Amino acid sequence: MYLSNHIDIRQHFDIIVHNKNLIGENYIMTTFLAEKTGRVLLIHLTKGDDLLRCISKAVEEHGIKTGIVTSAIGSLRKFSYHYIKDNNDTPTDIFEDVEGPLELVTAEGLVIEGKPHLHALVSEYGSKRTISGHLEEGSEIQYLAEISIVELPDMPIGRRVGKCGKIANIEWTDGR
Repeated sequence: MYLSNHIDIRQHFDIIVHNKNLIGENYIMTTFLAEKTGRVLLIHLTKGDDLLRCISKAVEEHGIKTGIVTSAIGSLRKFSYHYIKDNNDTPTDIFEDVEGPLELVTAEGLVIEGKPHLHALVSEYGSKRTISGHLEEGSEIQYLAEISIVELPDMPIGRRVGKCGKIANIEWTDGR
């Protein structure tokens, strides 16, 4: 159970609402509302391209500071990713590489301060297992990949280190 600390792009309310759930823990949900979307960037990658590096480069070249990665599909010959190992307050990450043929079922996430943060779901052809995690550099395209990013030009947000050390919270960067 939680209450929302709603933040609208037109206004900022300096209200933090805490609510105790049934086991006594505090939860705070912060929302950020964009009034409009901007440009839509479509990226087409081919054999040997590094998925995350190319997305990062395209975002930089087109000056996208904030956006939503709405879709990423294609084929990979290598999937580089990490996932969390435990439920400790400070996470321990496990980094892995899986070599293909692999189907990139989807990758989604946000672009904040010009940096893509994506999670991906990949299907391994021979074993028919699925693998998911935080996309890392080193994920290589086998034949092609297609990615779409929707820009949010009026949403100046950034990541700032939160209570859990390595985990960064999203906050306004324009002093709201």
